[in-house]
Amino acid sequence: MSKIEFINGNSIIELHQAYKHIESLSKSYPDFYDWYWNKVIPGINNGINELIMGLFKNELVGISIIKKGEEKKLCALRVTDKFKNRGYGLHMLDESLKRLEIDKPLCSVSEEMINDYSRIFVNRYDFDLSHVYKGLY
Repeated sequence: MSKIEFINGNSIIELHQAYKHIESLSKSYPDFYDWYWNKVIPGINNGINELIMGLFKNELVGISIIKKGEEKKLCALRVTDKFKNRGYGLHMLDESLKRLEIDKPLCSVSEEMINDYSRIFVNRYDFDLSHVYKGLY
């Protein structure tokens, strides 16, 4: 696998491009639009949140949103369809953990997506399931 370039999405164009890529998450997460534009973006502006864009030959591989404040959290991680199931998601997650400076950040996963992530989170990263919240998403 060739090397991915990681950049911070800070420009309005990058922030819109990122939203277009992850807006499908709104099917699982209520008020997703509001969360992204009214919490994530202000958090990027004040340095608490970081939007990481993975690029391969200037083509978008994936998006990761992390929260670097007192609460260290992996907020979102998506890989584009072209790059799915080819190991790029692991590189995106590795970069996110490196920037968070923590091995086991908080993260929440909707019930619809838990099967997609549980094997990787548990087997590769040794994450723990600490809480199950009914009706949250």
